[in-house]
Amino acid sequence: MKAFNRKSSFVLAASLVVLSSCNEFLDVNLNPNAVLQAPPANVLVAAQAHTGFLMGSDLHRYTSLIAQQFSGQGGSGTQTAEYDRYNITATDLNNAWRTGIYGGALADLQKLADQTEGTSPAYAGVAKIMKGFLFSVTVDSFGDIPFTEALKFGENFQPKYDPSSDVYTGIIALLNSGIADLKKPSAFRPSADDLIYAGDLVKWERFANTLKLRLYLHSFPRISTTANADFAAILSAGPMSMPVMTSNADNFQIAFEGAANKNNPIDQFEKSRPSTFFPSATLVNLMNTKSDPRRTTFLTTAPAGGYIGAVNGSGAAGAPNTSFSRMGTYLRGVRTGMGINDYDGSAPVRMLTFAEYNFILAEYYARTGNLASAQNSFNAGITASMTMASVPAADIMTYIASRPALTAGNAIQQIIEEKFVANFGVAVEPWTDYRRTGFPALSLPVGALQPNILRVLPYPDLERVANPANTPARPNLTDRTVFWDR
Repeated sequence: MKAFNRKSSFVLAASLVVLSSCNEFLDVNLNPNAVLQAPPANVLVAAQAHTGFLMGSDLHRYTSLIAQQFSGQGGSGTQTAEYDRYNITATDLNNAWRTGIYGGALADLQKLADQTEGTSPAYAGVAKIMKGFLFSVTVDSFGDIPFTEALKFGENFQPKYDPSSDVYTGIIALLNSGIADLKKPSAFRPSADDLIYAGDLVKWERFANTLKLRLYLHSFPRISTTANADFAAILSAGPMSMPVMTSNADNFQIAFEGAANKNNPIDQFEKSRPSTFFPSATLVNLMNTKSDPRRTTFLTTAPAGGYIGAVNGSGAAGAPNTSFSRMGTYLRGVRTGMGINDYDGSAPVRMLTFAEYNFILAEYYARTGNLASAQNSFNAGITASMTMASVPAADIMTYIASRPALTAGNAIQQIIEEKFVANFGVAVEPWTDYRRTGFPALSLPVGALQPNILRVLPYPDLERVANPANTPARPNLTDRTVFWDR
């Protein structure tokens, strides 16, 4: 038998003591009381705040300029004026993609879902539904995007890009999973930490089903053979099994406070970069033609009187021009004085409204030959929008009575033009509607750097650097790229 080596044993024991002492020494800065995982309420607030700022800042500015709800002004080199003439580069999208979408709101929501799915699925359900919404506006803006391999954090820094049609399929599954989670027993539920619906899970389910209707509408009649049936299935299921929005109280929107640094991002941008972002002549002229009563809250009167919009692309040439109407209380909040920036910034950032829901129904009914139901939903959409804009009931009735009756020949144009106005301030969807339908008719901006209206945003430069093997080429922003844009 081999003799026991006392010397070797002592050296081994001494080494273990040293290693143990080193570990203890290195642990002195670890607080045993530290919170290693943020509470769900905190994560939800962060995710919703991220979402509100994204939908009222970068994504709103790009898409509202392209869709011609707004026009950039201020002279050559001014950011919005350059975007307005399609000088949008891959570098411009870095912040929106990395810190706004994937590294911001979506990352928070993924962590929230992972953290709560087992014990507090009410939180996980809200997180999944919000993820579905954010993925939907992202795919509609960029086309193919990371989806199935996205949000793996350290497990995968270079996710593949999924085809836009597959992303839509995945979003529907995500929404269905979120709805199922809402109905499970849950140790904790959102309440005041839910900045959108204050913990009302029924409203979250209504929103999720309404979002599905938006996506199904995008997909038919030219693209998907099942979208029509899927849309009809929600309507026929009824409010007990598949509830949808029922009033303006169900609007998917984030409220802001009338205080510095707590006001909404549209108002913040207007105050920080005044006279560079004006309502577009496309929008204002459409409203003027119809003597639209929403002008009193959507817009201000121009310095010379009346309502005047800025022509898209005109702001990059010549001296800065401020002779236009500006956005009013509808997007900026309560008026606090007579100056151009005397608003408290308390207006909500609207993302999908009850008014839009009714226009979705109107288009569906028009496309499936039910003009009577289309007319009813069309009128309901106008009513909901004008009610949000504080239009008196009598003026709403007068406006509706002045609209031509919907016919097979005019229905889609009328519906989309009314939806375009009602979605003033809503990011992405007005641009999506134009690409799907061609309405409202848009003219190429003055001095445009592309030969046609833009149909997709560039992939960010940082994504090409960090994920070069998977990021698709994007040589032309006027190509019909998203699967429904064919």
